[in-house]
Amino acid sequence: MKIKQLRIEGFGKLVNQTYDLEDFTTFLGENEAGKSTILAFIKYMLFGFENATTSNQEFNPLNFKTYGGQILLTHTGKTIRIERLKILRSGRPSFVCEIDDGTQVITLDESSWRDFIRPITVKTFSEIYSVTQENLQISTVRDYNAERLDDEWRLSATTGSVALFDQIQTLSKARDEIFTTTRATKKPLNQVLAEIATVQVEIQEKTTEEQALLPLMTENDRLHDEIIARRAAQENLDAEINQIRHRLSFLAEYQEYAELEKLDLTNILSADEAENLRRKHALHEKYSQEISALNQKIAENAIALEKLATLKNQFLQESKTLDLLKRLKADYPRAIAAEQRIDELKVTKIYLIVAIISLVFMGISFMFNLVLAFVFLIISVGLGIWQIKTSRQDREKLNENQTILSQFDDKLAYFKDWLPSESQDVVGKVADLTQLDEEAQTLYLTLSRYDQVADTAKLSGLQELDEAIFAELPDIDTAPKLLEQWAQQSRDLVRLTRLKEQLSGIIDLTKPFNGNAEQQLLNQKTSEKIQKADELNQLIDRHSKNTAEINQQKTDNTLATLGAKLARKKEELRDYLIDFATKTTEIALTEQVMADLSSETLPDILNRASDMLAQLTDNAWQEIYLDKEILWVKNVQNQSLRLIDLSTGTRDQLQLALRLAFIQSKNLDFPIFLDDNFLRFDQNRRRNFSNMLAEIAKERQVILLTSDQTLVPETKGTIKL
Repeated sequence: MKIKQLRIEGFGKLVNQTYDLEDFTTFLGENEAGKSTILAFIKYMLFGFENATTSNQEFNPLNFKTYGGQILLTHTGKTIRIERLKILRSGRPSFVCEIDDGTQVITLDESSWRDFIRPITVKTFSEIYSVTQENLQISTVRDYNAERLDDEWRLSATTGSVALFDQIQTLSKARDEIFTTTRATKKPLNQVLAEIATVQVEIQEKTTEEQALLPLMTENDRLHDEIIARRAAQENLDAEINQIRHRLSFLAEYQEYAELEKLDLTNILSADEAENLRRKHALHEKYSQEISALNQKIAENAIALEKLATLKNQFLQESKTLDLLKRLKADYPRAIAAEQRIDELKVTKIYLIVAIISLVFMGISFMFNLVLAFVFLIISVGLGIWQIKTSRQDREKLNENQTILSQFDDKLAYFKDWLPSESQDVVGKVADLTQLDEEAQTLYLTLSRYDQVADTAKLSGLQELDEAIFAELPDIDTAPKLLEQWAQQSRDLVRLTRLKEQLSGIIDLTKPFNGNAEQQLLNQKTSEKIQKADELNQLIDRHSKNTAEINQQKTDNTLATLGAKLARKKEELRDYLIDFATKTTEIALTEQVMADLSSETLPDILNRASDMLAQLTDNAWQEIYLDKEILWVKNVQNQSLRLIDLSTGTRDQLQLALRLAFIQSKNLDFPIFLDDNFLRFDQNRRRNFSNMLAEIAKERQVILLTSDQTLVPETKGTIKL
């Protein structure tokens, strides 16, 4: 996973800033330029905003209302966009996460995004992948002795941080605050044991004092038991009275049930018969309405047909008329073309006119130019011959077209009495015939609409269906009354069934229910309740009097109070013991985890760290190894030193090598962030550190935040703040 771009809308002192990141990116800036703000922005974008506390810095922009921004990532060919924005003092921050694989965009919620980026969490980001001077620092010699320092270094090499070691120290301190030895009287566990012994002595003393009250207390216990028994009997009597009252509350329902039991609810119809009668009656009503509507329609159509029975309409209905109209419609184009051709042939004399004009020009040219006159003569003769030839052809075409018009007029004569006008030209005649044809078509459609055959057939069919219903059910007209009787009986039967179900758990329906007898029983039970309540009150008064006498002879520290105090102290002792045992178990489990991690991961990490430390120190220190649970470092002179014997700067470089080796051993595709963690490196080792980061950046993204302008040369990945 690599970070490609940061878009900061408002975060700390950074407002409306965009940074494009490379595989090896260096944020270069002086103190308070915003380097740590950049690192915090990346953490907040990946894992969510954190509220400002004593351990978390406040990053709300001072003069900008929008808090947050966007981060663009790439991972296994996918582009990931995360946006977290919050309008200050206006509610919860928004979260958007979109993953684009080139074919589709998938949107994740906060929980799904956390699952996607797992096992990277905000804790591993801050303690492992963010390498700072603070979280890289191992405890100083001043804080621990050499043995404890070795333990802490070994754990740091195993897990990448000292979190587990710190957890063991915290648990041990909390456990020791509860109990160390029996001589530590101020420890809570010993104090509770002493208090329990004191309470037990007080209970023994109080028991002796109360022996004299034993007879009275025995009688009071007997009265207490009798009161409880009497109250139970009183509750049973109350239950009986409530049951009687409950039964009496259903007296009206029982009376209704008894009345319905007397009725003959044998249905005159079965459910199927009733359904069949209802369906047949509905069909009968439907058929009756349709028969009435058809009779009316047939009568109306008959009147309309009578009005249409004119001579012209009879003429237009004849098959000869329709056939002749059809043939004339086919002759329309030929007749119109023939008429147009005749008109054209009558006016075609252009060649004759040109020949005459040529003769005139010949006569004029004869006096001036014999050659020109001869030319005009040839033109006149040629055009005359052509005119004679074309005139013969035109007369033949004229006769042919006149024959076509004559045949058309002969056919048209059949319609002369019904044509709307007496047009002389073919176009007018065609228009008249077209109008007459439209009238014939309209008449055909009108007569089709008034066709009585289909309606008569449908009427006959409906009458047959209705007669079939009458044949099956002669009393079909009385069906509504029969159905109403059946419905009422059905309702009574349903009501009777429901009342039986309702009353069966309350009243014994196998014998008559006497309301007067129940009322007398209620009165009797009520009187008995009053009498027993008086007897109970007398017992309570005697018990109270005895209790007052017993309490008068007792001190304030009664056995009950001491017993309760003893129970509380034992509960408190139990809580301390559980807490002590829990913390002891947690310490043992954590130590086991540390031992397992050391045996499983430490060799690989130490090999990687040895190579990195050698690169950082120009091979001055060449190997890190574990011997009898102690970390040793071997130098170029083949000398092995314990960590406590190293210089401060070398310890920083060793811890950096262990951290980077731990990160590399996990093979997680996630960037490494380094924030001015080389302050105690000399110039040569800073240069080695820069070269090592460049090598690491070939495999995973490295983001360096520093104020040292000489640490790395300015490249495409250098961003000045």
